[in-house]
Amino acid sequence: MPTATPRIIGYRGHVVAPGETLEQIAVAGGSSAEAITAYNRLGTPPTAGRALIVPQLEARTVTLADTSIMVRRGPATRPWVALTLDAGAGSQGTEQILDALREREVRITFFLTGKWIAKNPELTRRIVADGHELANHTYHHPDLTTLDDDAIRDELRSTEAALREVAPAATLRPFFRPPFGAYDERVQRVVQAEGYLPVYWTLDSLDSVGKPKSPQFLLERVTAKLPPAELRGAILLAHCGIAGTADALPAILDRFSEMGFEVRPLSDVLAGT
Repeated sequence: MPTATPRIIGYRGHVVAPGETLEQIAVAGGSSAEAITAYNRLGTPPTAGRALIVPQLEARTVTLADTSIMVRRGPATRPWVALTLDAGAGSQGTEQILDALREREVRITFFLTGKWIAKNPELTRRIVADGHELANHTYHHPDLTTLDDDAIRDELRSTEAALREVAPAATLRPFFRPPFGAYDERVQRVVQAEGYLPVYWTLDSLDSVGKPKSPQFLLERVTAKLPPAELRGAILLAHCGIAGTADALPAILDRFSEMGFEVRPLSDVLAGT
């Protein structure tokens, strides 16, 4: 008879130390190398400095400390950038964005709110069908520093439930971004205990800040604000529902290609290999 898969009963945040192996992390975290690999979407063994969520498996001992984490970039080992789009307000231009990505065979990471998923089920299903990576951006997009622990947990769980209604085979784990970029250590620890790796950004496109930005402004902001050495491994923030971003995206993708950079999902960029 096949052996039942052990149940996940908790989570720890951990940053890989120099010389540390996945097997060592698994033993200390009461987990398994296979569970850590699958949960964190690892394509290769994690290198030093990689932030992980370690799922604790039932009936296993844990000695691994829970490290409070906020990811701001990946390693600079390759000319890769993670273009991440937050979807919490409108959906204007999202079809246009998806068309540009599909045409260029580029996959990225979308941080979705549960409310956006519920309002845009067909767009959500297309994001999944096109092979993009999904991540949790809460349900209502609140400032989590103003909520108690139970309310934070409800925001995360309600968003997963919204996704299950629309795309049952998809998941938002393990990545999470705090709305407004607002967080403190308490928020980080509650989020990690729910099984999410908190992710910030290296560069904000400013597409949602102040007056509407022109496509030319966004093109230069995203591709030229950071020097090439700092772009390697960068996490870039932009938004769905903003016409300027949708209009600028084809030129942004083409400019990165001309520069010798690949736009990749967040999990790829964090791995750097």
